[in-house]
Amino acid sequence: MTIQSERIDKSSMVLYLSGRLDTATAPQLERKLKQWGDDITELTLDFTELSYISSMGLRVLLQTQKAMKAKDRKLTIKNMNESIREVFEMTGFINLMVQEERFVAIKKEDGSEITLSLIGQMDSTNVPTVATELAQIREFSEAKDTATLLILDVAKLTSLSVGAGKLLCQTIEDTSWPKRQVSIQNASEELKALFTKDGMGDLLDAGNNKLA
Repeated sequence: MTIQSERIDKSSMVLYLSGRLDTATAPQLERKLKQWGDDITELTLDFTELSYISSMGLRVLLQTQKAMKAKDRKLTIKNMNESIREVFEMTGFINLMVQEERFVAIKKEDGSEITLSLIGQMDSTNVPTVATELAQIREFSEAKDTATLLILDVAKLTSLSVGAGKLLCQTIEDTSWPKRQVSIQNASEELKALFTKDGMGDLLDAGNNKLA
């Protein structure tokens, strides 16, 4: 099993698990979960690439959830496959900690490219989160005074409400700067139709289009 981590903000973290969470690898996850200590108040485990979970893996998750709940903190799980979902349903875990549609925005920087991944279900209440991220990216990029390609990766965006699409378009416009280029990437056909309807069609898979 491999574990990749992404810090959303000072108190929120996403861990991406891939492979098998079983007797051999459960201690690895347990160490990783304990590593963050009291810094993380909201932890999300993404099971997109997790293929198997054993009773030992479930035990680690349950212990972690109880420990975090006792400190008024939150552990949630999303994006599990059918076989793992079946295990969670049989054990009753499905109602304890699974959250499929929680929206998160994760930022990565790679030289002149900055990727903002939009994950989960996006509605109008989530747009301020994106607006904050875009404003911070603008401030950072303007301080560097270099051209920036801003990539909005929507591969894991499960839905976009009508209101959210219009607000997102306006937010992208409001946070623009002269040296920014915008590209919306990895959109499903359904999302492409929604983005186009909301005035963002020219940004789909665009490497050199600006939204001024």
